[in-house]
Amino acid sequence: MRAARLAVLVAVLAAGCSRCGTKAGAEAGIERVLPRNAVAGVVVPSLERSGEKLRLLEQVKVAGFVAPLQGFASARAFADALVGQLGVDVRNPAELAKAGLDPARGLAAAALLTGDAYLVLPVKDAAALHARLEGLAVNRLGAGAAGEQTVGRVVVKTFSRQQGQPPRLGYALADGWAFVAADAAIAKLPQAASLTDVDRLTADAQLTKARASAGAVDVYAWFPSGSVALQPTPLLNAFVTATLTPSAFTVDVTGQWKGAPELLAALEARPARDVAVALPADAFLTGRYTGDAAGLGALAKAAVGPLLARAFDEGGLDVRAEVLEQLEPGAVFSLSLADRPPMDRGVPSFDVRQTNPCAYVHLSGVAPVKQAAVVMPTLEKVAALAPRFGARLERQQRDGKELFFTTWSQGQGVHFAPKGATVVFASPVQRLDALLASPAAPGPMATAAHAVEVKVDLVKLSGSVRALPESAWGLGGFALKPTTVRWLDATDDLRAVTLRLGAEGGVVKGRLVLSLGLPAPGAKAP
Repeated sequence: MRAARLAVLVAVLAAGCSRCGTKAGAEAGIERVLPRNAVAGVVVPSLERSGEKLRLLEQVKVAGFVAPLQGFASARAFADALVGQLGVDVRNPAELAKAGLDPARGLAAAALLTGDAYLVLPVKDAAALHARLEGLAVNRLGAGAAGEQTVGRVVVKTFSRQQGQPPRLGYALADGWAFVAADAAIAKLPQAASLTDVDRLTADAQLTKARASAGAVDVYAWFPSGSVALQPTPLLNAFVTATLTPSAFTVDVTGQWKGAPELLAALEARPARDVAVALPADAFLTGRYTGDAAGLGALAKAAVGPLLARAFDEGGLDVRAEVLEQLEPGAVFSLSLADRPPMDRGVPSFDVRQTNPCAYVHLSGVAPVKQAAVVMPTLEKVAALAPRFGARLERQQRDGKELFFTTWSQGQGVHFAPKGATVVFASPVQRLDALLASPAAPGPMATAAHAVEVKVDLVKLSGSVRALPESAWGLGGFALKPTTVRWLDATDDLRAVTLRLGAEGGVVKGRLVLSLGLPAPGAKAP
């Protein structure tokens, strides 16, 4: 039962937490017994009605579809096996109380700089909890030899395989909480159970501020300023929350920015006109960007790849000055399923040297520009450089309109054309024609809540796949289509995936939402 197993226990119990904010005193209590200097802390604010969320997860159709592939008859059977491994049914408050835990309070886990981790559990019956932990030690670790270690005023109960051997599991009690650890982390329990006020997580003003603005959540993780876990990221600290309801699973990330200031500016939403009205109605994926594109210059080379970056450098094209700085906020794009995607080829390769993604999906997009006069000169410059990266951009007239028609070794590429104070881009060329012909006027100026928003409509994607003609499935369609439809049926309660990202006042906020169509607790399935 090492740190990873402790993390699994927290995750499962987190799934059982019905809602945060039920007992404010319990929240403050568990934060008082977590260390301020931890690399990360994970908190489940309340275990009351602990089984509701795990039972909700059992209703997700994809769980029931995957469970038999893992040797279980149903998602419920898989959950039964999981809680059996934990030694307590976290779905049942009565079982939690029987194990000595207090369902009215929360639990937490702390990860330390040393690589150790431990759990903090709410104690209702110390004798019952001791018996349950002893049973876990014996049944899971073969550690039936009980012992005690006293450090200062803290008594650590331990379980070893044999007397005199290092303990495999240990716990200490303090102020109604049990601090539980495995193996080497047991040595950290005396310190964990005797924190001073300045060492407690409640002394972290940044966490207090983040908690106050988060609202109701089921579980949260806090990465304090200076956490080694954040060193590879541009965040100084991070507050991560997760909430599950019948209508959505939501993950929020909030953190203070320590990276490049220009990139932070690129994440700040700015006033923009809504030009999404020009996008096709059959799009299953849509995206919008309302930040300052000039701030993306630091990412430009990484985004286009080394081949394009080298070609632009050799050809004298300054992507930041000649492209990004010329864009106004409000660019949009969408993907639609192709009319006859080669479904018989299976999963396509992500290597564009071997696969043309336009054979599977159609692209449409509109990007507002600051000056219409700069569009054609920039496109002509890109066209001159295109052979350097294996493409050809040919200036053509189509229905009286100027466009740049793109081809490469795999077929048609992304085509471009000016349209007033915008650049439209699409593939295949029929999608470009539709954008150029669209009479839709842009919406009024407005500021979005986030600079970046991307949404995948899973219902629309499923409908597009189901409506594909038989010719799209090839000779193996008699088997491929029914298999695909079964997968679609098994996921039809997953409605959409939405990603939002923005920044304000030096703080970055991201949100990932998986929209669900699950019955409310207690409701009968149709």
